[in-house]
Amino acid sequence: MKVIIPVAGAGAKLRPHTYTQPKPLIPLAGKTILSFILDQFIELGHREFIFIIGYLGEKIQDYVHAKYPDIQAIFIQQNERSGTGHAVYLAKNYIGKDEEIMVVFGDTICDYPLETVIKSEISLIGLKKVEDPREFGVAELHADGTVKHVVEKPLIPKSNLALVGIYKINESAQLFELIEKNMEKSEHHEEYHLTTAIESLAQEGVKIGSFSLRIGLIVGKKKP
Repeated sequence: MKVIIPVAGAGAKLRPHTYTQPKPLIPLAGKTILSFILDQFIELGHREFIFIIGYLGEKIQDYVHAKYPDIQAIFIQQNERSGTGHAVYLAKNYIGKDEEIMVVFGDTICDYPLETVIKSEISLIGLKKVEDPREFGVAELHADGTVKHVVEKPLIPKSNLALVGIYKINESAQLFELIEKNMEKSEHHEEYHLTTAIESLAQEGVKIGSFSLRIGLIVGKKKP
């Protein structure tokens, strides 16, 4: 299993802090956001990470090489801000055909049962109830907790369950195919959200479960 960490965003909502420092390297409680994410996986023995970098990406590389010299780190440049789906798609060539992946956005600090999530026999998405879900991807669930629909930033949300940027995907090859189809359909430059690909997976019959966060913070957005 490989862990994909998109960290290409410019962190516009946190300016002036992010004029000289990428958002994942902003310190919180004595650690950077990126360290919170990496340490969770490293404690469980995981060493293979793919970083999708962009704005101030060289600082991400320098930090990882200096702080985590023992991990296997791949850095991929996202030259255009084409969305989270496109960012994940850039890792395609580094993922085995039947290899499971975790996707954790680089602005997310969460307390959740990571070991249980990693061992899940089905794909999973992380969710948290919020007061105003319009700023997030939003999930509708079946009675058994599996995904019925997910929609990116709906004007009229059908639930208050926000996607927090943590995904465990067993069907990685199918996910990449769906992202590619979404990009091919568009005649104009636009952002391709990972949410759209997750929705397509669900509609193709892939069983996608969900897990709730005990504590969650997405830096630069309203607290979920």
